[in-house]
Amino acid sequence: MPRQLPVPVRDFTGREHQVAALDRLLRSDTTTHGAVVVLDGIGGVGKTTVVTHWAHRIQDQFADGTLFVNLRGYGPSAPLDPAVVLGSFLAAFGVTQNQIPAELDAAAGLFRSLLASRQVLVVLDNAVSAEQVRPLLPTTAGCMAVVTSRDNLTDLVISESARRISLDPLAPAESHSLLLAVLGPARTEREPDASSELVRLCAGLPLAVRVAATRVASRPHWAIADVVDELREDQVADDGTSGIVGDTVQVVFDWSYARLTPEQARVFRLLGWHPGTEFSVPAVAALCGSRRRETYRCLEALAELHLVEPVSRNRYRMHDLLHAYARTRARLDSAAEQHAVCRRVLTWYASVTQLADKLLHPGFPSLDVELDQSGPLLALDDRAQALDWLTTEQPTLYAATRAAAEYEIYTPVLALAAAARFLTYLPRPLWVVRLEIETLGITVASALGDPVAEFFLRESRSETLIALQRWDEAEAGFASLDTQRNPKRYTAFIGLGWVHLSQGRWQRARDCYQQALPLAREHGQVRTLAVIEGNLATIAIGLGEHEQALAHIDRERDLRYRAGDREGHAHSFYRAATACLALGHHAAALELAEQALAGYRELPGTDGLVAPALELAATCLDHAGDLPRAADYLQRAATLYTDLGLPADDTRERWREVTARATTPPDA
Repeated sequence: MPRQLPVPVRDFTGREHQVAALDRLLRSDTTTHGAVVVLDGIGGVGKTTVVTHWAHRIQDQFADGTLFVNLRGYGPSAPLDPAVVLGSFLAAFGVTQNQIPAELDAAAGLFRSLLASRQVLVVLDNAVSAEQVRPLLPTTAGCMAVVTSRDNLTDLVISESARRISLDPLAPAESHSLLLAVLGPARTEREPDASSELVRLCAGLPLAVRVAATRVASRPHWAIADVVDELREDQVADDGTSGIVGDTVQVVFDWSYARLTPEQARVFRLLGWHPGTEFSVPAVAALCGSRRRETYRCLEALAELHLVEPVSRNRYRMHDLLHAYARTRARLDSAAEQHAVCRRVLTWYASVTQLADKLLHPGFPSLDVELDQSGPLLALDDRAQALDWLTTEQPTLYAATRAAAEYEIYTPVLALAAAARFLTYLPRPLWVVRLEIETLGITVASALGDPVAEFFLRESRSETLIALQRWDEAEAGFASLDTQRNPKRYTAFIGLGWVHLSQGRWQRARDCYQQALPLAREHGQVRTLAVIEGNLATIAIGLGEHEQALAHIDRERDLRYRAGDREGHAHSFYRAATACLALGHHAAALELAEQALAGYRELPGTDGLVAPALELAATCLDHAGDLPRAADYLQRAATLYTDLGLPADDTRERWREVTARATTPPDA
């Protein structure tokens, strides 16, 4: 069950009327149809804070989960595509990527059908338009969608009968309560008039109040009146950055920025060029071309001023208004400096991603993109660290790929697109995102006239299309590979074989792999030969030729070992167990299934492989008469499927059936 809400703020104050209005709509509108509420207001007024606070209070009333997404409607980064969001939402409820329709309307229909029998709260934060939101709305009783936006989204009110709640700036008493929460009663009570004036100058915007209050708190020897005087002086300043945010927030941001040290100001300013609003110390050091220790000190100083927010050790996030403001400040730098900053950070992300990809895919063919990376990279030592970093940075890497293409900094696009295969190792694989990134990479490779990169990415994209069960497109993709300009002629045959194998066309698949085999022996890598032998084994199993399958597997296993392909080695044990089970060699099948399990468990990101291996081992145990262990394995497999958001009903039913047999006396 997904519970995706971000952590609420600890010092939430005021907003009783808006919270009560949300409560009323929850009670009335969700009983007959899917309620849609638009919470609109200017930037910095606290829309996300209010919705997050309210949703945490009531989410237990939505028994089937809470979905949350920041749609990135405003700020330097591009808004999220609703198709990408739908893929994530559907995956959260166990829909596999190959079950998600390619067309947006069809995917939206599947989402609505899925929620028809559920009680789910959907929070769509920071929406830019009704078009971005409409495919993500539930339409049936028991569900509710809350949308936040700086626009009033009138189209949703008209077409979807959405209810509007406008979030005005905080009332003076509410602003004062927030100031009190940050400063404490001693200072505010000592200067009541100055406190009231500070609140007035912040115009009821919580973000402005927090930043201003933090300025006061960081100067314990200053009077609040001194800070008020500073704010008044800065209200008349105009340095070319006005118009980015509201006048009041603009003044508070200008005021805070002007009092940063030159080093802190540079870090803050350059954060505007970071491709996302969340970042690590090493990434910011690369962005700024500075030492990590110095970068850390600057980020901590910015955090103390509420210009960034710590989210974990050495990791921070930035409000989208501050991100936009920082970008505007950065645009005052020279064009050469702006380009150098963007190239540095995008090249750094591409370089670390390329390193992580090699750790994640040892022995796999890879695209070695020459990147002009001069600074230090991350110290990723093994597959686990690589996958952890890629998983954490996935949203940023997606944004970085799009930003690099937009800024025409093309080589990072190639590296990021070539490494997009990591998206299939996530707990909920993002095949649709992978497809988008690979398609963008192909466009860039074609524009650069790079046939090697284009060939690699076309092959990878066709593999993605297979996973999405877009068979015709996948077949056309493999068939169209320019085999004349690339020595890897066997790749097209392997890909076409995979298309047929995935659809159970065993003989057509075998023909393709047999054509690929001699070419691969002449030009291919060891792992490529292993893939061919393994897939020929799968085909033989499909045709009932289990002895022949074992012969292929023997050759495959040796090749996997030579290639250092530990995951593929585990696959070979799984295939061998399947063949032995079909031949009635139950003891051998169990031993092989256990070896497959052990191999998968040694590798991070393979939970999706552990679960079916548990089921296979359970079948072997069932045949061997060890029903208690078989039931235990099935229960663990069902739990894993559930944790991964994958269908588990059939496995759970098998577990109940085996458990019943295990607990029934023999003479019953």
